[in-house]
Formats: sequence, C-alpha cells, structure tokens
Amino acid sequence: MNNKIKTVTADVTKSEIFHFGMLGVAQCIMFQLWNGQMMYFYTDIFMLAPMFISGMFLVARVWDGVNDPMIGLVIERTRTKYGRFKNAMLFAPLPLAIALVLNFTVPSLGKTGNMIYAVVTYILFGMIYTTIDVSYFSLPTVMTDKPEKRATMFGIGRLCTGMTTTIAGILIIPCVTMLGKGDMKKGYFLTAIVFGVVSCVLYLLNVRQVHERSIVDKPKFNFGTTMKAIGKNKPLLMVMIFGFVLQLVSVGKSSLNMYYATYNLGNVQLVAIVGLAGVPGMLLGSAVAPALIKKFEAKYVAVGLNIMFFLDSLFLFFFENNAVALFINNLFFLFYVGAGMVIVSTMTAETIEYAELKIGQRNEGFITSTQTFISKLAVAIANSSVLALIAALGYIPNQTQAEGTLKAFFYMESIIPGIIGILACIPMLIYPLTKKEYAKITEELKARRGESAE
Repeated sequence: MNNKIKTVTADVTKSEIFHFGMLGVAQCIMFQLWNGQMMYFYTDIFMLAPMFISGMFLVARVWDGVNDPMIGLVIERTRTKYGRFKNAMLFAPLPLAIALVLNFTVPSLGKTGNMIYAVVTYILFGMIYTTIDVSYFSLPTVMTDKPEKRATMFGIGRLCTGMTTTIAGILIIPCVTMLGKGDMKKGYFLTAIVFGVVSCVLYLLNVRQVHERSIVDKPKFNFGTTMKAIGKNKPLLMVMIFGFVLQLVSVGKSSLNMYYATYNLGNVQLVAIVGLAGVPGMLLGSAVAPALIKKFEAKYVAVGLNIMFFLDSLFLFFFENNAVALFINNLFFLFYVGAGMVIVSTMTAETIEYAELKIGQRNEGFITSTQTFISKLAVAIANSSVLALIAALGYIPNQTQAEGTLKAFFYMESIIPGIIGILACIPMLIYPLTKKEYAKITEELKARRGESAE
C-alpha cells in the first residue's frame, strides 16, 4: 500500500467551512457543561469528598493516556463510505448525550455505589468524547491540503468552539436555576438533557455537509512504532507542552469561577455575567489569530500572548474581590484562550507533514488525539489541584468560607494562572519549525507524491 494522496473533489468551499464551524458548536455544547460544571456538581450537588474526586480525575487521565492514542489510531485507519473522520460525528453524538445525562444524575446506590457510578460515568463520557474531538480536529487535514485554508478552518473551528464554550458557560446557571425551580439537582439533570438534544440536532444538520478529500493510504504500523514516532516529533512535543499550559490555566480559571463568584463575590449569577464579558475577547482572539499567524511566526505570536496574559493576571491581582476588575480580566483572558487554541491547532497540523517527511508516518488521527489527551490531562490536573487545595484549607460546601480559603480562591483566580502561563513561552521558543522550513517540507512531500504517482 502506498501513501499516494487521492484527490476526491474540488477544494473546500465556504459553505463547508461554515458547516465545519457548526460541528464545533455541536461538540462544545455538551463538553462545556461537562467540563465546566462537573467539579462543582460533584462537590456541592453529588456531595462527594474533594479528595475522592481528585483521585477519580487522575485515574481517568491515566486511562486516557492509553485510550486516547489508541482511539486516534483506530479512527485514522477505519474507512467507510463516509470517509475516516466523519464516522464518529455521525454515530457518537447520541451515546455522548446519554453519557452526559448520566453524569448529571445522582443515583441512590449508597455511598460506595454512588462513588463507583461517578467513576464509570465520568470515564465513559471522556472516552466517547475523544472519538468526536479527534475526528473533528482531524477533518481539516483531509478536507484540504492548502496550509492557508487549514489555518482558516482551524480559526473558524476554534472561534465556534470558543464562542460556544463562552455562551454555554453564560447560559448554564440560568438554565439550571430556571429548569430546577430551586432544586439544583433537578436543574442540572434537565439542563443536561436539553444540551444533549440541541447538540445532537446540530450534528445531524451539519455533518453530511462536509467532505473528506485528501486521504493518505495507511501502511500498517503497530502501536509501539507509532508511539516512538511521536517521541521523535520534536515540533509536536513542543506544541503539546504549550497546549497543555494553555488548557491548564483555562480550565483552572473556568472551574474556579463558580467558587470565586459564590464565596468571594457573594453571587453565583456573576458567573454568567463574567462569561458574557469575555465573549468579545474570545471572538476577537479567534478571529485575528489566523491573520497574526500569516504575518508573523506562530511561535512568536504565542510568546506575545503569554506575556499579555501574565500582565492581565497581574492587573487582577491588584483588585482583590472586585467584580469589575474580574470582567476586564476575563475579556483579555478569553482573547488569550481564543487565539492560543487557533495557534495550537494550526501548529499541530504542521507537525503532521513534518512527521510524514522526517519520520515516514503521517498519522493525522493519532497526532490530533494528542490535543484531546492534553486537554483532558489539563482538566484533571487543574481540577485535582484545586480540589486538593480547598480540601486542605477546610472547604465546606454551601457554607461561609474561612478567610484563608477565600484568599486561596483569589490567588488561584488571579496571579497563579499568569505565572503558569508565562512558562509556556519556553516550548514556543524551542519550537523548530518556521514558515520557510514548513514550506520546504510541503514542497518535498509534493515532489515525493508526484514521483510515486508516476
């Protein structure tokens, strides 16, 4: 079997890019509810011990370390009449919606039974979500082989996922309050049903409107060989580190918002208002990132973003428990997240061609699965760190918190994420691919494919 690119139809259209973006909307509707609310739901509604939740998150991520790359390999080597990466978006949304509802259900199985139930349903959602996330962010690599159009698609995709994440975050608490009518447990359960149904409908309406074109025949590599290839892919490793730090601070601040708004600012409804304040930042960051990448080296754009985020965190540090300062902070923070995620996706796609030329393995699905894995790893570490800290500080759900706990919430909301974010400059400065080097790689690949086609 050779590696010849098979051109199926003309290049990607504007209509397809729109539907690709809408698939991102469908994906993030369910993910934001799960990602942004599970920690608070487990501590304050499910009433699980923080240290148990922390351990559960870490166990789930250990499993992901094995499971996510394997799912990536299976996806990229499974071809049906729909292609390679559309399959998951056709068949996985309904199971994912069911898993979402199960996650926001509190059973009556006794203490041990409920703990087992939480572990199983949490890991189940993560596994199903991986199949969709890997497939979605692999699609641009087979819809077009033009770098500028891929960057546009990743920009649109990240814009849509980022905006959906923000808007869903704004709507969650009002939905829970309205549907639950004072019963938070019922509210979360019904909100999960609503979000799951809306997401499935959007998948159904959009997935058949995108088409795979550039498909590389896959030689049969085993798992061990592929893992070694990833280890040799230095550009990918640097992008993974940057993406991990980006996700770590994003998840940490998002998860902490519920606690900070509830206990420091005294109003849980401020979560929605703070989220709304960040919408323009997310929109602008996702929109301008492709233009910045086109004009400057992507790695230097990433460095500039990290410095900006540190200054933004420093600003909030001087305004303790101030809602207006938090709104301003969130505006710049979500600009950082929106632009940063576009950069991660674009640079990850570049490492696919690097691997094909330098290592002899393309592995779109496997490489894309690294984004999913580091995202979930960041969720686990961020949430576990928060949970371990609040447990050590004596956090008591639904009660007035001690002064030391409130101080810790403030530091974790302000300066600590900025310090962590500035460390992400290091892998970006090490990242070896430049525009000139990448252009050379693509030309060599075109020449190689042309020779194999003759």
